[in-house]
Amino acid sequence: MAGIFERMAMIARSNVNDLINRFEDPEKMVDQAILDAKTEYAKVKKESLPVLANETTTKKDLDRLNAEADKWHGIAASALKAGNEADARTALAKENSLRDQAATQAITCEAAKAAADKLREKLKEMESEISEMEKRSAQIKAMAVTAKATNAANRVSEKGINRGAFEAFDRMETRAKQQLAEAEAMESLNQNSGDAEERSLEKKYSSGMPDVDEALAKLKEEIGQ
Repeated sequence: MAGIFERMAMIARSNVNDLINRFEDPEKMVDQAILDAKTEYAKVKKESLPVLANETTTKKDLDRLNAEADKWHGIAASALKAGNEADARTALAKENSLRDQAATQAITCEAAKAAADKLREKLKEMESEISEMEKRSAQIKAMAVTAKATNAANRVSEKGINRGAFEAFDRMETRAKQQLAEAEAMESLNQNSGDAEERSLEKKYSSGMPDVDEALAKLKEEIGQ
């Protein structure tokens, strides 16, 4: 019986760090620990029935012996009143025998009561410990969730974030800007080329002719025409 109580005390008094260190998933294990504790409690309670029953039985036997002794005491008194001393002696002898048995039974009854009281006290302790476990389970689960989140954040921090997607996006943005700039430059070159050609033709066929006429006029003047 002591081994059961020791196991129950270990389960009920386990602190948060013990649970987190011993089990991979404290959230599930606290529920399992409570279930195990309740199962153990039910088992201990069932095993306690004979002890509690023995207390009742020994008490009834003691009461019966005392009642029998009282009865024979009355018989002895009645026999003595009737003037029958021999019967009185026989009744008193029976009474004394029953008193001796009652004295022995009283010791047995006291031991049975002490065992039953101790067992009832242990059962109350187990009930209290289970109740405390149920109260602490929410705290343990909350701490376990926080621990998981913190560990996950630490792992991300240690490994570093994979920036491949971000870098690829930046490269595509840079490439798109470059292509746009090249297209705009090509458009500008094409436009400038067309404008130069137009200016050349304009100069050739508009501004070029007056210069020749002027030169021809000067030449005629030189030769006297």
